Amino acid sequence: MHIAVAASVGAQTVEGPVAAEALLKRMEAAYGALASYSDVTAVKFRNPDGTDRSTVEFKVWFARPSRFRADAQTTRPDGSQAKREVMWTDGQNARSWSIGKAVTNLPKIQLAGSGMFGTYAYHVPTLLEPAYAGKKRLHELGSPTLIGEEAVEGIDCYRIQGQFFTDPYELWLGKRDLLVRKLVASYAGNQMEEIHRNVETNVPIAGEVFKFAPENEAVPAPATRSPEPTRKSGG
Repeated sequence: MHIAVAASVGAQTVEGPVAAEALLKRMEAAYGALASYSDVTAVKFRNPDGTDRSTVEFKVWFARPSRFRADAQTTRPDGSQAKREVMWTDGQNARSWSIGKAVTNLPKIQLAGSGMFGTYAYHVPTLLEPAYAGKKRLHELGSPTLIGEEAVEGIDCYRIQGQFFTDPYELWLGKRDLLVRKLVASYAGNQMEEIHRNVETNVPIAGEVFKFAPENEAVPAPATRSPEPTRKSGG
């Protein structure tokens, strides 16, 4: 049995799939209207058996018309070295970098097919700037349904279920601002959960944020002493 959930969307009261589609359109419009955006996203990947696979701290900054930085650090339960990945532009030059690799100059910021990050770095940035995206964005969830309301870390949210391509998604949108507060995606080999914290909108972002320099982030290697020259004994 399908149970419709009523919700107020603008001046109308609508139900189920209609409500979800309207909310997703308003979500897209909300991101498109922002002059600037930043957040810190906590991401967890879990294996099919529920065990932890990896965690990511993902930071994003965006300022119109064209400044952007995506900065992710991934850690794994086995204690292996954390992986840092950064993609950024100051509005003129676009670059990417990851640990163990040189800085790469990019023709433009393109998240789809970049080979960097995970889908956690795709959804919100491509709502902010459609040019970063591939064929599909988050507001285009298939078969979306509003299933209720639920708070995420004290923020009242609409809860929506749908599909991104063929993968089941659940999405929590803040009732006040229609911004993404939580997302759970169920993939064939893992589940991803992302929670968006420290969300700031329409506030100035220092230009230095968009001029990332990997050499300033690296920890210098310990100094090594040159071996002393071999001394020959006199005859």
